[in-house]
This record gives sequence, C-alpha cells and structure tokens, in this order.
Amino acid sequence: MNKVLVSILNWNGARQTLDCVHDLLRQELPAGASADILVIDNGSASADVALLAQGLADLPVALRRETVNHGFAGGHNLAVAHALDEKYDFLWLVNSDAVMGSATVLAQLLDLMALDERCGAASPLLAILDQPEKVYFCGNFHDWDRLDTRRASNVDDARTTARKLRSQQWVPGTAMLLRAKALRDAGKLDERMFAYYEDDELCARLAVHGWHSAVAYDAHVLHAMPRRETDRPAYYFYLMARNYLIFWHDSTPHAHRRRLKLKLLDRALYDVNRLYYRGFPEQAEAALLGVEDFLRRRYGRPVLERTAGFRLRALRVLLWLPHLRVLRRLDRTA
Repeated sequence: MNKVLVSILNWNGARQTLDCVHDLLRQELPAGASADILVIDNGSASADVALLAQGLADLPVALRRETVNHGFAGGHNLAVAHALDEKYDFLWLVNSDAVMGSATVLAQLLDLMALDERCGAASPLLAILDQPEKVYFCGNFHDWDRLDTRRASNVDDARTTARKLRSQQWVPGTAMLLRAKALRDAGKLDERMFAYYEDDELCARLAVHGWHSAVAYDAHVLHAMPRRETDRPAYYFYLMARNYLIFWHDSTPHAHRRRLKLKLLDRALYDVNRLYYRGFPEQAEAALLGVEDFLRRRYGRPVLERTAGFRLRALRVLLWLPHLRVLRRLDRTA
C-alpha cells in the first residue's frame, strides 16, 4: 500500500488554500493508495489563521500552525520530517494556488513512480491558470556548460531530451511528488534558499545519489503566473539573484567549475543591469542586494531595508557598458 502525505503551505491566503484543499480531496487514488493532507500555516496573520482553521474544521485535513514564516523550503521541511517519521512512501508538495487539471493527477504521478523505482521526484505538466492551453513547464534540464536551465519547448522535445539527459532533469516544486526513500538518501530541502531554486537544488542532489526526476506528460496542473516577470514583488528578485548563485556555485559538477565564481558573478550583475536598463530600479536594487548577501553568506529570509555595499555597486557600474552593448544587440535582433 502506498501512503502519500500531501503538504500545502499557507501564508495569508486562507481562501485560496481552502480551494486547493477541496480540489485535492476530489483526487481519485489508485487501489492500494491512501493520502493524508497536511496544511502548514507559515506565520500568517491571526485573522487568516482563524479563517483557515474554520474552513478546515470539518474536513479530514490536519493543520499545523507556525508563528513565523519558514519559507517554501523550511515550511515543507516540516512535512518532510513528518513523512519520514510516520513512514509515508511519498510526499506531494502542492502550491496553495495550484489547480488540478483532473481528478487523476496524483494517480498518474504514482503510476509514473511505480514504473521506475529510481524516480525520486515527479511533476505533472504545468499550464497557466487563465490560459490553460499554454503549458509553461514540460521538462527542465540543468545545462552545466551554460550555467543555465534548458527548458523543453513542447512535450515531444521534453521526451527526447529526457532520454538523453535523464540525470540532468529537474522538476518544479509546484506539484512535486517525492519518494520517501530518495529523501532519506538525499536529505531535505535547502533552507538557506527560503524560496526559489530549492527544487532545482533538491533534484540535482537526488541525481548525485543515483535518483532522477521525471514528468507525467498526461497529467496537468494549472498555476497562476504573472503577465510580466517585473510584476512580481521586490523580494522575488532578491531571492532569485541570491539563490541562483547559491545553486550554481554549490551544485555545478567539478568538470564545469573553471572560473565558475567569476562567470556567475558576471551573469548575476548582468541581470541587475538588465533590470536597470528595462526601467525597474527597485527590482534591480533588490537583486543587487541578493548578490551581495550571497557573497557575504547571508541566507534565509530576505531583508530588503538595506542597500548593497559600495564595492559591489561600483563593480555593477563598471560592467554597465559591456552589459549595455549586449542588451542593445538583443533589442536589435528581437
């Protein structure tokens, strides 16, 4: 019998979380499988916690209340510990804003796992909530040479690439099913990151331990996405800049590490200058602070009420002209 623990994080979004819970309760499980849902409140305001508790009161769902926001990694790690302690076979991480595309998403993920005993992490296809025909994830692969992610353009491309680069595939944390045996080998999510890139990092670590990630191509989950990257809050740019550096610096295999730190720093500052060039100084300042905190080994929850130091700001300005040439060239060829 396969026991699944479903982990959902709530942070001041009780109504959305309750919708997600009701959606998950409609999932049809295969014979011999059972699922328990655990909602972890990540330090929400008291009114939101009360609304959440009231909505869950008559449902077969457990609620764990935390007084602080542990982030995506720290919050779900509470579920990781619970799943391993209670001998669950699988842990399903589900974003509170995810919408199941059918009643068989979990069953399809479990079927995929059953067919491949070394699959440690699996995901459905991910499509945009208000444009369900637009699939934005069907396959991601770490490109260690380019220090970037190769994103499959369609399912056929994803299938072909997965056969060639199975150990380099990674899946997002939006609706990620994890095998408990793989977690026992590789360990929990990296809490230094707080949020973003922890899914990349876990999948890369699973691969080091002989596990791989896969996609259930017939399963769909819908997920809200901003129209533009710059519609996101400033802390997103801080976390993406800092965690990009943490991930690629720590996870890149030895054969690809020549001048690694210099390459990563140039790439990170290029992204900062790109934001300045596009007219988003607040986001650029947050990203620059993320770069500095990586260099100073400041991890965890973002604190943005600061500015980066003089030396890093001077280096960013020094790189402005070469980065500007690249950006203008890209504009001309767009």
